[in-house]
Amino acid sequence: WKLKYIRSKRHVLLIILIKMERETFMTGERFKTRDFGNVFRLIYSEKQCTRQQISAKLGISLPTVTHNLNLLEESGLIYNAGAQQATGGRKAHMFQCIANARLALGIDITRHHLSLVLINMNLDILCKKRFRCTFEDSHAYFENLRNEIEQLLSESQTDPGKLLGIGISMPVIINRDQKSISYATVINLSGNIYERMASHIPYPFLLFNDANSAGLAESWFSDSSETITYLFLGSSVGGAYMTGRQIQNGANRRAGEFGHMCIVPGGAPCYCGQKGCLDAYCSAKVLSDFTDENLGVFFEELKKGENPGYIKIFNQYMDHLAIAVKNLRMCYDSDIVLGGSVGPYMADYIEEFRKKVSSLNPFEQNGDYVRVCHYQTEAAAVGAAIYYINE
Repeated sequence: WKLKYIRSKRHVLLIILIKMERETFMTGERFKTRDFGNVFRLIYSEKQCTRQQISAKLGISLPTVTHNLNLLEESGLIYNAGAQQATGGRKAHMFQCIANARLALGIDITRHHLSLVLINMNLDILCKKRFRCTFEDSHAYFENLRNEIEQLLSESQTDPGKLLGIGISMPVIINRDQKSISYATVINLSGNIYERMASHIPYPFLLFNDANSAGLAESWFSDSSETITYLFLGSSVGGAYMTGRQIQNGANRRAGEFGHMCIVPGGAPCYCGQKGCLDAYCSAKVLSDFTDENLGVFFEELKKGENPGYIKIFNQYMDHLAIAVKNLRMCYDSDIVLGGSVGPYMADYIEEFRKKVSSLNPFEQNGDYVRVCHYQTEAAAVGAAIYYINE
């Protein structure tokens, strides 16, 4: 009777397993919606995973894991990266995302330049282009933009079916719909700018604030859950306050408009109409205006140390920037990241700058919380493209 009981128990278990398998495959679309995405996101975030790790972390059965891994492989999203290093026993196979399975395009529009960056799922820059191009809200400008997009996709041999979308960053404040603009003075735009662009761009696209986009690129690159304050030092000054990869936009989506903090009451006029704003003292233009709008040339000359005028200008620049950084530290008590076009150049002067900041800080004796951005090229364009990778 014991043998009959064991056989009966096995029979029941076998029936249960068959029913589970049948349910899994008969409701494949439901599982593809839920588990398909969960498995993919886990592999993407962990870089590599085994079947067993996926099963344990997601709390789903091994047959369900296997089914979804097969679907993901068939979809061209993952591949079997081979057996992992094992100390004994059977080696488990690792699964990894195919970086070029999906791509995103980021575009950064400034007053005088246009940048295009094509990135893959790993945020690798596959192709990029930057050139001087004065912005105009005109048919000719948008047609030129379309031609540049098509040319870049053609040169990179990109399959349009792999393109998730295009993120376009601009020095403007964007509404929640990512299509309309609530404030724009750095560049002049019409109220129906999205519709005007849409008639020229044959791909899905959305609009983004340049400083927020650059901050997002920084947070993804550093892959940290820490809170950071990103100070964007470009042709205009802005920024972003972020916890991990989440930007705190504020009630009116104007959080991070650091460029309009007053650091010199009654001081130099700002494009916003006020006086003494940080933007008037610390935008890239403050330096590049002395070298025909070429920021690189300014820092090349500064390094030579032969022009006392350049040295004086840069010291004044750092003095004003130190006030802003000290104030941001007082407000947010987080690391301050110097980004934008000026940020990377600050690496050669970071110790000197930290001393200036610490001399203004009543609580700390050093300025180690100030650092230079990781993403030192086309951060705004990359950040705008990241939106589609994130989605």
